[in-house]
Amino acid sequence: MNDHIKVFVADIDGTLAGKGERLMPHTREALEKMHQDGIKIGVATGRPLDSRVLEKPKFWNLSFDFDFAIGMNGGDLWQQGDEEINHYYLLDKKKVRLILELLQGFDLNAIIYEKGYDRILCLRMDEFMKDSMERNNSHVIVGDIDRLSQCDTGKIEVHCLASEKERILEKLAPYDDGSWVMTQTFAVGDNVTIEFLDPRVNKGMGLEKYMEHNGYAPDEVIGFGDMENDIPLLEKAGWGVCLANGSAQTKQIADAVTDYTVEEDGLGRYLEDHIFNA
Repeated sequence: MNDHIKVFVADIDGTLAGKGERLMPHTREALEKMHQDGIKIGVATGRPLDSRVLEKPKFWNLSFDFDFAIGMNGGDLWQQGDEEINHYYLLDKKKVRLILELLQGFDLNAIIYEKGYDRILCLRMDEFMKDSMERNNSHVIVGDIDRLSQCDTGKIEVHCLASEKERILEKLAPYDDGSWVMTQTFAVGDNVTIEFLDPRVNKGMGLEKYMEHNGYAPDEVIGFGDMENDIPLLEKAGWGVCLANGSAQTKQIADAVTDYTVEEDGLGRYLEDHIFNA
């Protein structure tokens, strides 16, 4: 393995794991090898950090726990030895209300993670929320704008059709005062997920906090991702790799693109071909 790599970090959905959150065999073997070689292993996800993320190694039958985890697209950071999760730059509840009011009239669902997956607020019950309740054992509360904007939050998650995205951008553009950013985090068919965050929050910022705390330089880090919200992570890492199933924008900024998709075990095979045996 390249001796200078000391930290591995990757997005989960569409990067480490594919459909059903499965970890492919080459990827599992690669993670085990890196752990045995003393590489710090972490994930960077848009999900809130709770036991459902931190216990993924057990779900994937790995022999070790994560060394660190970045959640809420950079707004949350946990590392081994921490009793609490660090939260950075929450979106002010007044901005939450403004954004939700501007989104009225669009065919969408807006979601607030008030207490991780243990208490999720949303504007309506739909198939995604029903699936989350079943898959994550989530407690979901359907409420109005008043309920969803009661507290500062790490992000507003919006599910809509791709055709609505451009209309949303046009509607919000005149009100954009630099106090929030919007990023697309997921796309399957005609369905997309977009998120509103404090402009200081991104996965790269979360990685930077981890590196500063532990004394790592960017060139000691390899990062993997697939969507636009992974771009800051790949830019902050010394070597950033986009999966073959990733978005065009993410591929454009990456240092490399895998030969195979996540469903074809792209991450593990890339490490085997280009890092372990380089």
